[in-house]
Amino acid sequence: MTETADFIKNQIFSPAFDLQKQYATYKGVLHNAVEGKVVTRFPPEPSGYLHIGHCKAALLNFHYAKIYKGNMILRFDDTNPTKEKNEYVEAIIEDLKTLGITYCMLTYTSDYFPKIFDLLRGLIEKGLAYADNTPVEKMR
Repeated sequence: MTETADFIKNQIFSPAFDLQKQYATYKGVLHNAVEGKVVTRFPPEPSGYLHIGHCKAALLNFHYAKIYKGNMILRFDDTNPTKEKNEYVEAIIEDLKTLGITYCMLTYTSDYFPKIFDLLRGLIEKGLAYADNTPVEKMR
């Protein structure tokens, strides 16, 4: 792991690598994006360690936020408690540091459950949604 961190710091983030020049090539890619108002999020599920796909998604979200002088939110998708562990949360945070990724806020999906339930209740009352309580055994 130390060799990987050293490679990232010494090669990718070396003084010879002009990040601002790279950013300039991506300006305008997000149509209608307003500089300073772009907010991205990286939503890993803390049920395992990061893999290359996670790293790609995190880096894309981080760099688009930086290109547009915005922010990135790290939001753990903690909606599957039987598979989640704090060990994975800590490892993901450490891996993001290794990749040079910073975020403006750390949240959990479960932080928003009361709001989500209130919004859903409103949609149900308006006839725009419904809740299906069919038992899993019957669905299968």
